Amino acid sequence: MTRQTIIILTALLSALNMLAQNLPESTVTGLVFDESTGMPLPYANVLVKGSSIGTVTNFKGEFRISIPTNFKSDSLKISYIGYKTNSVAISELSTDSKIFLVESVNTLNEVQITGQSALSIMKSAIKKIPTNYYSQSYKSKGFYRITSKKDAKYMHLSEAVFELHNAKKASQFKLAKMRAIKDERESHGLDLGLKPNGIIEFDIINHSTEFDFLREKGLKDYDVDFEENITYMDQEVFVLSFDQKDGVKKAGYKGKVFIDTKTYAIVYLDYGFSPKSIKYHKFGDAAQRALMKILDIHIEMPKSDYKISYKGIGGRYYLNTVYNEAVLIFQSSRYHYNFLADTRVDYIVNDLDVTNTLPFANKETLGNSKLIEEQDSPYDKSFWDGYNIILPNVDFTSIAKSIESNNTANDTQREIEDKLPKYPKDKASRVDSILSFYNRKGLFNGNALIEYEGKTILQKSYNNRLTENQLKTQFRIGSVGKTFTSMLILMLEKDGLLKLTDSVKEYLPTYRHRNITIEQLLTHQSGLPDYLAKNEYVIRLFEKEFSVGELVEQFCSDSLEFDSGSKFQYSNSGYVVLSLIVEKVSGKSFGEVLKERIFQPLQMNDTYFGTSVDTANLATGYMYGQPEPKYYPQNVSGAGGITSTLEDMIKWSHSIEEETLLPKEKLDLLFVPRASYSDWDADYGYGWMLDKYKFKTSKNNVIRYHPGTDFGFYSMFLKQHEKKITLILLNNTGDFPRFEISDLILNTLD
Repeated sequence: MTRQTIIILTALLSALNMLAQNLPESTVTGLVFDESTGMPLPYANVLVKGSSIGTVTNFKGEFRISIPTNFKSDSLKISYIGYKTNSVAISELSTDSKIFLVESVNTLNEVQITGQSALSIMKSAIKKIPTNYYSQSYKSKGFYRITSKKDAKYMHLSEAVFELHNAKKASQFKLAKMRAIKDERESHGLDLGLKPNGIIEFDIINHSTEFDFLREKGLKDYDVDFEENITYMDQEVFVLSFDQKDGVKKAGYKGKVFIDTKTYAIVYLDYGFSPKSIKYHKFGDAAQRALMKILDIHIEMPKSDYKISYKGIGGRYYLNTVYNEAVLIFQSSRYHYNFLADTRVDYIVNDLDVTNTLPFANKETLGNSKLIEEQDSPYDKSFWDGYNIILPNVDFTSIAKSIESNNTANDTQREIEDKLPKYPKDKASRVDSILSFYNRKGLFNGNALIEYEGKTILQKSYNNRLTENQLKTQFRIGSVGKTFTSMLILMLEKDGLLKLTDSVKEYLPTYRHRNITIEQLLTHQSGLPDYLAKNEYVIRLFEKEFSVGELVEQFCSDSLEFDSGSKFQYSNSGYVVLSLIVEKVSGKSFGEVLKERIFQPLQMNDTYFGTSVDTANLATGYMYGQPEPKYYPQNVSGAGGITSTLEDMIKWSHSIEEETLLPKEKLDLLFVPRASYSDWDADYGYGWMLDKYKFKTSKNNVIRYHPGTDFGFYSMFLKQHEKKITLILLNNTGDFPRFEISDLILNTLD
């Protein structure tokens, strides 16, 4: 929730490799209007006749659709609630063709013809769900757009094309292409967007057990009334209204549902929170709310309205469109914000394939807990050419440029780069000027040590009103600890106590995922979900200290997100498992092995794992100006949990250069690129990141590094081998622009 990474107009992530069909020969654009009023019809369905290819109009009635070669002689079917469907030959359409729909006349009288009550019709529709909706595995293509406004001003935009493998047990999400941008200042660094689970769960009919009004037993809490019969998508439908009964003290809904008069299929839902129970609706699940409480982040959702449609193909129904409009209120006294955001999601399923039922290869999919908006790729002006999307209601490009301009205006790196020519030419003085500039801006408050050509040119504390750091102050170094874990593993391998190709079962015979190899754990290719990304786990980790065995058993044994070895996905869980292997082969605790094999030989006298009774020199971690919550560093064993100082960290750096702990041929194994870490523009070795694009000097030099995050503590440990540069930044007031600062310092020393 506090990530500050700016995502600017992301684009092509991978070439589209979706459902097999002929390439589109032409793109047709048009506008749909009410014939009598001349008003545009938003969310009118546009479908290529005889296929599942379609789109919908935007609020201006506009649409664009790519027509495959084998459908060029067919027609488009345009339909809208309460209107007669119009079919237009594709050959007759030109650019921005105007299509008019005629309003239909209601044809049924519900009381005289049905002889049923509204409640009985609703129950019949619920009973028919298993037979009316396709229940086997199938694939679908989709597109979504999210917009968020703050005070009527856009602060976030994102769009994505994707493919789903829809299955009862576990659906999969495969991203094809996306772009996103957000105003970092206006959003206060909060992550805005969707996760694959959110996309999958938009299909509420296939998640009907989660909604009382879609369960027969749940209907006891609702009043259901008959409204009218209308024509919808060439079908005659019952329109029923429902609302939570008076006196029901739990979260409920109010809305309308359209039910086909022949099949009793639910084809359209228009619903939102019932005013009678709005106070019972809470944002997120229990674990999310508990975590937000700890971090002093409060989110309320007073409004969330949905319009969801289903389309019938071959006698079965499938999700067609989703429109969600919500109001979110973000509050935090600790982080000093209180603002309201109007958020809108437009989602369309624009193609289906019920013949290709094979799941995707795991390496192609995106984990359900990963924010889709975190993807990154270059900007492309013809971004959605050839894709069936919902045309935007506003000029996406101009809004994105405006947001980008706001972000650029707040880019401190650009500001300081303009000042650099005026700074002293001496490298040490210039580096100090850079760090002092960020310190004055309140963006770096910690300790820094810089070595150049093997000599320390700067070692200094930079404080603010909260900190009293000195050179001997101790900082938690977060994920920089992974460089220690990987070193231990190679030391044990050198001693013949394990092999990197060994499976976990050799050391942890009762572990659930016995065939994962040590190397896969080292390189984040195990498939283990990151236990620190699961809110309910994080809550428990705040409650007490766990042994490494308990951590592995209770938090690091979830089902794999992909086949081991098939892809890279950063996971702290893998390094916790590694720390347990260290314990098993050594017969000692992970902390003891670190101390005996690394800390003591290198005389890192102020470095330790876990907690210490002597906290006189330990820095206090702050998050947005407030002390971090109570925390147990042991609960990230192997993935972090180490506390150190500048002096000790430079000893650690020298041990690598001087080959103190391992001979060169073994040390070099740490720095061999073994997996692409695309989110960070880097490769990953054994516990080390190898930069490709983030730092300018990487064009001509090898940059080995690892950042660290540990609540209020953020760090950067970086080495440039050619010029014997070491950069150590330890900060205890939350996130800081560590990549920008590091880049500036490297450029100064280059």
